[in-house]
Amino acid sequence: MALTKLRSRHLTLNERKAEAQSALDQARADQQRYFFESDIIDNGAIAKLESAVDAATLRLSSLSDACTALAAQIADAERTVAAETEREERQAAAKDILTTADAIQERLEALLRESRSVGENLVAIRHLTFQAREFGHYLDGVATRLGVALDVVPSQLRGLAKAVELGEEQIPIA
Repeated sequence: MALTKLRSRHLTLNERKAEAQSALDQARADQQRYFFESDIIDNGAIAKLESAVDAATLRLSSLSDACTALAAQIADAERTVAAETEREERQAAAKDILTTADAIQERLEALLRESRSVGENLVAIRHLTFQAREFGHYLDGVATRLGVALDVVPSQLRGLAKAVELGEEQIPIA
């Protein structure tokens, strides 16, 4: 809202500045025309024309200064809005990463339990078939890898979420 008001005010001042520029141009043209066409001995008329040029110059300068100051305020407000937007985006991205980390951890834990259970069942009947024994060993290796993934992946994702929220990492692109 404040940014909208600043922009509106800046637009209005720029319009007034354009009017002031036109007034200055007209005052200078009037002064030049007087020097070319009128009695240059009339100091009163010359002073009046000089005053008009000076007043128009001062008004234009004042409006230019105000426009410059407002432009700086607008830039500050835009930076503030951009920073707040980025902070919100970072928080949302961090929350999504944490949700993903929790889901992965939950699934890996379930897979680990299931693979260990099936592996234990196969180990129990390993004496019956060669394939049962081999698959039991295979599942034991899978369970070991799942355990490593369970130790590493969720914690890395949580660290990434924190780094994204703090601005130390880029927001991942989906």
